[in-house]
Amino acid sequence: MGTDLKTLIIHQIKQVFGEEITVYDEPVRQGLKTPAFLVLIIHDTQERKLGPMSQLEYAVNVTYFPSDSRNTYSECDKVSQTFKEEFRYIGNKFHVHKLDAEKEDGTLVLTFNVRMLVKEIFDETKMQTLQLGGVNSE
Repeated sequence: MGTDLKTLIIHQIKQVFGEEITVYDEPVRQGLKTPAFLVLIIHDTQERKLGPMSQLEYAVNVTYFPSDSRNTYSECDKVSQTFKEEFRYIGNKFHVHKLDAEKEDGTLVLTFNVRMLVKEIFDETKMQTLQLGGVNSE
C-alpha cells in the first residue's frame, strides 16, 4: 500500500506543478536536476481495529529543491502555500494530517501523515453443497 500511496503523491505533484517537474522516489547522490521533488515514506504503522478493520498511517516526507538559489525562500514559500491548498487529500481518497513545512539548507521539507482504514478480505472457499441426513442440498 505504501508504494501505491507514493505513486498517488507523485502523480498529484505532476498534476499540480506540471508534468515537466522532476520527481524522485529514492535519494539522489549525484546529478540532481532542479527544480525537483523527492518523495519518501519515512514511517508507517498499522493499528488493528474491530473485526477485519485496520488503520494504516504513513509519515510522508516531501523535499523540494528550488531552481533559483537567489530566491530560495520566496520560491519555497510559493511551493509551501500550493501544497497547503492542493494537498489536503491525496488522490481525492486519503486525508492529509499535520502538514508541516520547514526550510532547511536551501530546500523546503514538507512532512505530513496520511491515514486510511482498510478491511482485510479473507480468501476462503465457500461450501458448495450441504449433506444433511443423506440428502444433498445445492
